[in-house]
Amino acid sequence: MDAATEREAILRLKYAYFRTLDLKQFDELGLLLTEDATASYEDGKTLLDGRDGIVAWLSEALGSPAIVTEHHGHHPEIDLTADTTATGTWYLQDRVIVPSADLEISGTAFYSDRYRKTGEGWRIAHTGYVRVFEEHRTHSTLASISFRSRFGS
Repeated sequence: MDAATEREAILRLKYAYFRTLDLKQFDELGLLLTEDATASYEDGKTLLDGRDGIVAWLSEALGSPAIVTEHHGHHPEIDLTADTTATGTWYLQDRVIVPSADLEISGTAFYSDRYRKTGEGWRIAHTGYVRVFEEHRTHSTLASISFRSRFGS
């Protein structure tokens, strides 16, 4: 396949990651990962090894039907590094709503991914993000509770 076709396959892979995450389809999300995938969430505070560990953590953290999430990946920068490997950077905009706690968390981050082409196609071998900012608000009024930025404000 040509480079454009390979890049398109990787774009679709990451889009599927966001879709299955927000639909709480964690088993399907697991199929998008290599078996030995790693993840670094929450600015590296949560480090996970292996597909099963990543899926278990995401299921525990976001699996409750009382939590609604929204993840958008923008501005993908995909580099093919070899015939079967690639890297990607994505600008994330996300939102987590917990109505029972009257809480809304939103923010932005940069995902840094590594991809590997397997017999099943492209898979995520590593994913993780570093926050640009995170804001907590009261969901019912949108009153600010807290705001953190990597730039100190």
